[in-house]
Amino acid sequence: MTRVPRSFNGAAREQAFANLGLLLFVVDARGTPERGKAFQDVVYKNVGRNEILDHVAVLKQLAAARPYVDMSRVALFGGSFGGYFAVRGLLQEPDVFQVGIAMAPINDVSQGYRTWMGSPEENQEGYDFASNLRMAGNLKGRLLLIHGTSDVNAPFAESIRLIDALERAGKPYDLVLLPEQGHAAQNSMYSLQAVKRYLVEHLKP
Repeated sequence: MTRVPRSFNGAAREQAFANLGLLLFVVDARGTPERGKAFQDVVYKNVGRNEILDHVAVLKQLAAARPYVDMSRVALFGGSFGGYFAVRGLLQEPDVFQVGIAMAPINDVSQGYRTWMGSPEENQEGYDFASNLRMAGNLKGRLLLIHGTSDVNAPFAESIRLIDALERAGKPYDLVLLPEQGHAAQNSMYSLQAVKRYLVEHLKP
């Protein structure tokens, strides 16, 4: 879905992060709808290949134009499929992103994303590349997972799979469980307070 706001109206969460002393930028990377078919088709059967690269390109442009941007303290966060990309950024560009917060993340796109990816039989390479699980060993930064145990949109098993991959790779992570909570719990006050604490602790604004 399109995330970049067209105005500052209703941007209460963004303003809250700015009030902490954080710089916040939002990017609609290639694959986002409402920008035309060619822009969106970049991710067809090709999820996870270009989106983080677009975010990195924007970040570097911002840093080049604004010397107060501290590239040694960069975080990313998101929920649901945005949680997938929060994890993806840490794993795909571990020297760019130091902190990631993934709320109810998808981590294995083979679990119900055939509309975008086609069948595994015809696009196995695409599925393999898109999986965050195979890249768990790349983790260098701090990762916080937040997940409701009764989530039916992004089942808790998605985080369990990632935790298993991280532990097999010997990589530390942090976890906030929301017992018997569903997908909407990622936007609860408890979840947002956890996000705030993590950003303040590790970015030190």
